[in-house]
Amino acid sequence: MKRKIMKIMLLVSSLLLILFGIITLHMFTRVKKILLNNAEKSGKQVEEYSDLAMRDQVMERLSATTIGCAYVVNETLENFAGTISIIADSATDIYTNPDRYGGAKVDIPKVSDIGISMGQFVYAEDVDPDDESIRKELSMIGTLQGNLLAMYSQYPELGASYIGTETGIMLLAGPVLTERWDENGNYSYMDPRKRPWYEAAKEAGTVKFSGIKEDYDTGKPAIMCGAPVYKGDKMVAVAGAGVYLEGIENLMMNARISDEGNSCIIDETGRIIFSSQDQGELKTDTMLGEQGSNSLLADLARKAKNGENGIELLEVDGESCYMAFYPIDIVGWSLISVIPEKVVIEPTLELLNSLDESRKEELSAVQSVIGSALVTIAAFIVSIGIVVIVVIGVASKRLVEPIELLTKKVEKLEGDQLEFEWNINTRDEVQKLASSFGTMTDRMKKYITDIQAVTAEKERIGVELGLATRIQAGMLPSEFPPFPDRNEFDIYAAMDPAREVGGDFYDFFLIDEDHLGLVIADVSGKGIPAALYMMIAKVILQSCAMLGKSAAEVLQKTNDALTSKNTMDMFVTVWFGILEISSGKLTCANAGHEYPAIKRANGEFELYKDKHGFVIGGMEGVRYKEYLLELEHGDKLFLYTDGVPEATDKDNKMYGTERMIVALNKAAGESPQQILKLVRDDINKFVGDAEQFDDLTMMCIEYK
Repeated sequence: MKRKIMKIMLLVSSLLLILFGIITLHMFTRVKKILLNNAEKSGKQVEEYSDLAMRDQVMERLSATTIGCAYVVNETLENFAGTISIIADSATDIYTNPDRYGGAKVDIPKVSDIGISMGQFVYAEDVDPDDESIRKELSMIGTLQGNLLAMYSQYPELGASYIGTETGIMLLAGPVLTERWDENGNYSYMDPRKRPWYEAAKEAGTVKFSGIKEDYDTGKPAIMCGAPVYKGDKMVAVAGAGVYLEGIENLMMNARISDEGNSCIIDETGRIIFSSQDQGELKTDTMLGEQGSNSLLADLARKAKNGENGIELLEVDGESCYMAFYPIDIVGWSLISVIPEKVVIEPTLELLNSLDESRKEELSAVQSVIGSALVTIAAFIVSIGIVVIVVIGVASKRLVEPIELLTKKVEKLEGDQLEFEWNINTRDEVQKLASSFGTMTDRMKKYITDIQAVTAEKERIGVELGLATRIQAGMLPSEFPPFPDRNEFDIYAAMDPAREVGGDFYDFFLIDEDHLGLVIADVSGKGIPAALYMMIAKVILQSCAMLGKSAAEVLQKTNDALTSKNTMDMFVTVWFGILEISSGKLTCANAGHEYPAIKRANGEFELYKDKHGFVIGGMEGVRYKEYLLELEHGDKLFLYTDGVPEATDKDNKMYGTERMIVALNKAAGESPQQILKLVRDDINKFVGDAEQFDDLTMMCIEYK
């Protein structure tokens, strides 16, 4: 009986061990499957959540930027129209009560007045300017020339401000333009009654924009606005002004939220009047809705025309893009901002690649832990067969229960619920498995938080650097020729920063009618700190120069101002000269800057090794010496910063002043603009694909 009992116990024990092994193997297999499925499910959930978060963030940014820029454009035009309306009200009061205001003299401009902002008498061909009634009416409205000039100064985008009358005369405030005279030197007639701003306001009987027209004198596209002036119930005149479109276009460019984004404005007819794109379906002068054009863009244009706003996902030039549109109510336009969809989803793709690598590592750890556990169970069955029943109970409590608990916790991980807690210390492979999975969920949450922060910071820095670049570019003279009415000299300059903003700067300005200030400088350091220091130094130096000081005194005053509160220990090298235009005498001073290169009319470029003073901003109380260069007809002076000779190729070889002089002499007979272009081409050829490490600034002047 004992043997039978032993056999039965042995059989039962063997069956229980086999059954235990099967159950345990099944549970580990189930846990592995659940972990794999949940890891895959978590990856998909993270993908959906990250994609949604990125899109929401960019959409909010896109919408806010579009609304803000549209508001600025609309507010600018409303203020513009409001100012014209105020002037029209003042004119109405003058016509109604002329005895209160007296009169003011307004003359027909002379050729010598070209370039001067002043009140001007313009009239139609059928008007006799010497007629007593005409002169009386002109004297009466002439009292408003101060208001018109103030309006012209208030709006930098303004072409001119004016009042035209039913009698055919016109009071115009703004610069006297060369276009006012015909080829025979006769002052041109202009009938204000036939101008679009006059006709639009007269027909509407109130303040009215005339749409986009060409400026009468310059031919530039502009939007014009007029407001009627009454004497009693009779309209006697129209006050008006025209805003050049290029000024509005500068406001529109702020609607771009990244380098890959674009923006445009469509008018009330569906035509694109401004665009940051030079080609494609959204380029300037494209009429949305024409036969054969993008039908979805045509639908968007109709919505914008009806005053709607919103964000839509459309295909533009074969690429899926988000497009935000918002109305500019006062003129019936709409502002559209565009950003490619790929820019929105790019951070999500980077996150998913990182998560995929992490999942592979975690799943490898899971498989390793499960394999180790199975080996342990097999050894356990073989070595402890006699006490299998007791071991089954112990193993069940030690292994099966924690695994079931882990399985339940894993199954609860759904949606955005990634919280995983494990408070049991089993001191075995299950503990390692739980710790590994807890680490994986913590990483997923951290990845989501990090990618949101990085994306927001990247967009903020991009917008600020773009704005800083535009501000710095606006500080330097950029219109050439800068003094079109002066033919005694020809000057050209250019600055290419190594980063978004730079520390180099150049400047040239008329101190008076016979003296021209010339500046080229290089601030220590690079990036935004150097750019800020550059703008401060530029303003101080020009202010000192305009006081009529000598070249040495200007550098001394600038140094005193910059060293007084120079807590950042920054400095700037400066070459400064004052050219007496009538004689060619150039008084110069050098504060630690590069030697200038000079070319006499019949000679070649060569370095002029002047004596250097100490850098500006480096030490208080420095005194500077100046020297004199006498320029003759055809002489040229070339100024530059150290970014030119120190331009480096991929082998770390410098361009050097010798190569610079050779390049200058190859282009010696060219204009200053062409000389700078040829020198820059030679530098680019030498540098090749190497990165530009320093700002590169050049200026050339030819004395005629």
